[in-house]
Amino acid sequence: MKKVLLYILPLLCIFLSCSKSTGKTEIEFWTLQLSPTFDNYFKEIINKYEAEHPNIKIKWVDIPYDAVIQKLMSSVAAGNPPDLVNLSADFLSKFSGMKALADYKELLPDSLLNLYLPNAIEQCTYNNKITALPWYLNTYVLFYNTELLRQAGFTEKDVPKSFSQLIKFIRLYKDRTGKYAFFWNIGKDSYLPMMLGSEGIEMLNQSLTKASFNSTEAVNTIDEWIKLYKEGYLPKECIIKPGSTVIESYQAGQTALVFTGPVFLKRIQENAPAVYKSTEIKPAITGKTGRHELAVMCISLLNSSTHKNEAAEFAYYVTNAQNQLKFCKLATIYPSVVEALKNPYFTNDDGTLEAKARITGANELPFAVKLRKYLDHPKFDLLRDSFDESIQNAALGKSSTKEALDNAVVEWNDILKDNE
Repeated sequence: MKKVLLYILPLLCIFLSCSKSTGKTEIEFWTLQLSPTFDNYFKEIINKYEAEHPNIKIKWVDIPYDAVIQKLMSSVAAGNPPDLVNLSADFLSKFSGMKALADYKELLPDSLLNLYLPNAIEQCTYNNKITALPWYLNTYVLFYNTELLRQAGFTEKDVPKSFSQLIKFIRLYKDRTGKYAFFWNIGKDSYLPMMLGSEGIEMLNQSLTKASFNSTEAVNTIDEWIKLYKEGYLPKECIIKPGSTVIESYQAGQTALVFTGPVFLKRIQENAPAVYKSTEIKPAITGKTGRHELAVMCISLLNSSTHKNEAAEFAYYVTNAQNQLKFCKLATIYPSVVEALKNPYFTNDDGTLEAKARITGANELPFAVKLRKYLDHPKFDLLRDSFDESIQNAALGKSSTKEALDNAVVEWNDILKDNE
């Protein structure tokens, strides 16, 4: 045994000596489904950063979008999470509630934090702590198929601007053509909470302790969509397909409108050139408030990191104006830094559909907000699933819209007790 130890110990000493001799601090940085498409971009900015910071080594790990929450939860529980993780702002309340995320206000000066769009930084703030830096953003626009509208006897003037106009258009289009005007998820991954927020109908109180979406106004508003479904004006898949499928029927030429992010324009161009050729763009459909949803992807710093200052500095580097602008030019996304959004890339119209989509979204971006306030609750996923199930029950006739929403409110209030 002694001989074995005598053999192993020198090797171990050599290994430790070599490790120390590098003198580098390693920062592990997770992104969401950005590889291999953006490999060159990340390699370029990481190499540049490491060259400017010779004592820092960046370990970049790309995670599939659908796997990141479970993988991060597992890594936190096991005590070996990354230093930095790219998350949707929708998930911040869950990890902030676990006290897993550091406060950037303690790590970066106000002069840097004030560079971000106020509505973007607001979505990254939880209990007065900035638990993430906003990174790339997206918002909604309306794509419409000019050829399908022409065939149905509609013109550009008939394209709906509000949800109330949209409901009327959906009915009239189907009555004229026998085809669906619109696909929108109302059951699974329901967009109805976003619609309620845009209409100024609150789903719960400010303290997140009581649900209120069974009010007369809420029930009547939601029931309009339930009736559309029951009467055959919406595809049956609207209550079972996930939100990620919203673009499918439009690019297949089966619907005349799609309400989604400008980021999907490239997908339409690649998958359905004929539909792309007939596509035009309008600003987002809104309710009475005139507001629409802001989607924020951000970078959080784990409290468990032993290199918080170095990690915070790298997070700011990834999200600075220069690097964000470069990233935005590779994908149809928007920067979270005010300076980058002012770049001519987001203001100059070169006559292409891509430029029109980009400029339309950029003009809307400063006014987009978080409409689904329930996302601020750590158990937002349970709230979401409860609401979605209530819509499915109403759409399938298992209960009236009022009964379904009453039952969901009871479930929500039981979940929300933790905030009292």
